[in-house]
Amino acid sequence: MPGSRHDAGRCGGICGCSLVRGRLQSCLGPLHDAGRCDGAPRYGSRTRSPRPTCSTRPAPVCLPACGAASPLQSRPGLLHDVAVSLPAIEPMPPRITGLVPWLGAGHRLLRNPTGFFRDARTRLGDTFVVDALGWRLFCVFSPAGVRRLYELPEREASFGLATFQLIRHKVPHELLAGRRNSPHQLFGGSDVERYLGDLERAVALEIDELGPAGTFEIFSRMRRLGHRLGFAAWAGPEAASPRYLDRLIPLYDRIDTSDSFVHPLRTALVEATGKRRERRALREIEVIIAEILAEREGTGTGGDFLEQIRESYADLPPGERERSIARDVVMLHLGAQSNLYAALAWTLVNVLLHPDLLERIVTGDDDLLERCASESIRLAQRSITLRQVLVPVEIDDGFVRHVVHPGAMIATMLSVTNTQAAPGLEHFDPGHYEGRRLADSVPVPARELVSTFGHGRHSCPAQRFAISAIRIALRRLLERYTIEPLFREARPLPRQLGAVARADAPCTVRYRTRAGVRSSMH
Repeated sequence: MPGSRHDAGRCGGICGCSLVRGRLQSCLGPLHDAGRCDGAPRYGSRTRSPRPTCSTRPAPVCLPACGAASPLQSRPGLLHDVAVSLPAIEPMPPRITGLVPWLGAGHRLLRNPTGFFRDARTRLGDTFVVDALGWRLFCVFSPAGVRRLYELPEREASFGLATFQLIRHKVPHELLAGRRNSPHQLFGGSDVERYLGDLERAVALEIDELGPAGTFEIFSRMRRLGHRLGFAAWAGPEAASPRYLDRLIPLYDRIDTSDSFVHPLRTALVEATGKRRERRALREIEVIIAEILAEREGTGTGGDFLEQIRESYADLPPGERERSIARDVVMLHLGAQSNLYAALAWTLVNVLLHPDLLERIVTGDDDLLERCASESIRLAQRSITLRQVLVPVEIDDGFVRHVVHPGAMIATMLSVTNTQAAPGLEHFDPGHYEGRRLADSVPVPARELVSTFGHGRHSCPAQRFAISAIRIALRRLLERYTIEPLFREARPLPRQLGAVARADAPCTVRYRTRAGVRSSMH
């Protein structure tokens, strides 16, 4: 919320904070839920609204995030009326639509989102509109337009609600309501240092499991390692142990919101079944977290984030307390896993495909390893950055000043801007980074055109945690093993819309323990 240290609009990155705090909480409250909201559209009129001012306050809006129908689904037979129902943009830039009103350009967009936006930008310029799947996207790619997107306050154009539109068909709504622990509390500077030991122990468990030699597929293995790192950080070392990890992973996978990004159409099945599998998985995760908490009683275990969460719910009765703790853990893990494991995987892929970099990293160059991580995330980003408009807002793209009306989405696609903002950015080169920030030598017309963890008030508080986790995990793996790639190249999955890319084909490696390395990392 405005004025908080870390509201739903501040983060465009890895931590999923927009799902923990911010405006969508009000859409899930007892007076505004799927069962009591009439779904009547209160935006979309083509009547020209007054020029927005600083004193403009958001009017009550019935948004699809609450579980009600979207504007185009709220009344039967509304599809013929789609041109009138979509939010106004004045003046209207070039527009992409389709023959079927509600579907619009949706089929072409979902088939290859990056290719779609790149081709549209080439044909239509840096500002255009896409009508797809019942939504109107006001797309900006110019330096001024993208900078304005990041400047917009959450109360005028919401990142939290826009993100929720991407995942609402997958996540049980009760998981989102009543959360008390934001990612900012976990990823504060002092907290990151506290959890470095937990990360080290989690990697040691993974190495023990790998054994002295074998093969693995990078993205599958890094997914498991990402689970272990995440659960160790916010659910304690118990959750990262074999006893609990192998129970938690398949349950989490049923709830995993990344399906909403990687396989956008697959979530229709989840919605059609009333999220029954997801709700069962959530209840079972709650049981596991309750077991861990019960085992801790009287042991003196404390000081980690799980204990902080427990303390925050001390006022709740038993049963409700453990359920709330478990749901905070799940929300944190949902945010992290959407990006962390893929970032781990692409960093390892790129290091293995560049033997000169690998040699320097093996000999201890952690600065290079962190720069490889940042560069890998930049190139693998498939996030569509969205803001759902709540009041009329002005967007000056550097050439034309547009007024975008409530209900529209303001959008840009990181996989396009991250690779086209300056010459050479289409190629992997850790020299594009100085530490964890884009190098001053990269001649971008606006810093916002290249993004890994967001910008300014939209910066992700999990950046230090994520880069630290990648550095620790890959440092230990590369010190321990000689790893040989059995692939020559790796490409992002073309149909992905959101998050860090998954690979289009398996990336398998062969590994063996380096000569002179001890048999255990403990």
